[in-house]
Amino acid sequence: MLTFGSLQLDMPFIQAPLAGYTDHPMRILAKRFGCPLTFTGVMLDKIALHHKALKKLKFQPMDNEHPVGAQVLGDDPEVMAQAAKKFIEVGYDLIDLNFACPAPKVLRRARGGHLMQKPQFIRETFLRTRELVDTPVFMKIRIGYDKSEASEEDFWTICENAATDGVDMLAIHGRTVHQKYRGKSDWTRIIEAKKRFPNLIIFGSGDVLTPEIAVQRLRDTGIDGVIVARGAIGNPWIFQEIRALWNNNEKPPAPSLAEQGQVMLEHFEMICSTRPERKAIPYFRKFTAGYCKRHPERKKTLLAMMDAKSKEVVIEAIQQRYGLS
Repeated sequence: MLTFGSLQLDMPFIQAPLAGYTDHPMRILAKRFGCPLTFTGVMLDKIALHHKALKKLKFQPMDNEHPVGAQVLGDDPEVMAQAAKKFIEVGYDLIDLNFACPAPKVLRRARGGHLMQKPQFIRETFLRTRELVDTPVFMKIRIGYDKSEASEEDFWTICENAATDGVDMLAIHGRTVHQKYRGKSDWTRIIEAKKRFPNLIIFGSGDVLTPEIAVQRLRDTGIDGVIVARGAIGNPWIFQEIRALWNNNEKPPAPSLAEQGQVMLEHFEMICSTRPERKAIPYFRKFTAGYCKRHPERKKTLLAMMDAKSKEVVIEAIQQRYGLS
């Protein structure tokens, strides 16, 4: 059991904040299948300081998804801290400060992973945020900006400050900012960080694509928890499977096509409830690739793969949704 203030996690595996993915529908499905903690996608600090924008449904947590954290991205310590305060005021349970995002448009604006080169900025942001909120404050970093000695030194300074200042959880992704998502994730520096700072709660991230890998990473590394990112896209069942393996139980059987079809439809229904249908359809497409990886013939559409009984379930649901006969 991991405890962060009043928040308790009964399993040391959580869903990563993923820009463009971890909205309310994805968070709800992850929670249903056993994920103890989810996050928003990355949210720009200035959004929280814009009164009308923060009132939009997509920026607010819903009653059925707690605990849920808000991930904040920005380029000014004071603005990020003030944004964190606003997100807590609208109902989020904790704050996650993003100093890891490698997206080119984020780096150009001196946000996210760019700040791995500025340990003092990161420290100031955390300390100011800690002053303004009375909830847990997490931080997300990478193993460096690049592979230079200066970058390595900055990484260890950031970790040391996090341990000294009492960061509630430090999430470390096993690639440099310069690598983006290329190559394999390297967990050696994550392991070393835990050895150097044993009292700092550290979660590892990177290439956790199966429940077996998730459990193995935790058991082999000595860190405190594992973050599941791409492995959870279109695959909420991964948390159910991780939970079983972590408790030394048999992995549950894979979802049938009928169950998968029902979950996909529900996922799509929830998306339609928060955005126009003409936008919901193209938005949902990126999740379908994840869903289809559950089956070997994933190049075909899921509907084409289904047996007659499963098709009947899906067709009936579509008819009910659109009033067709």
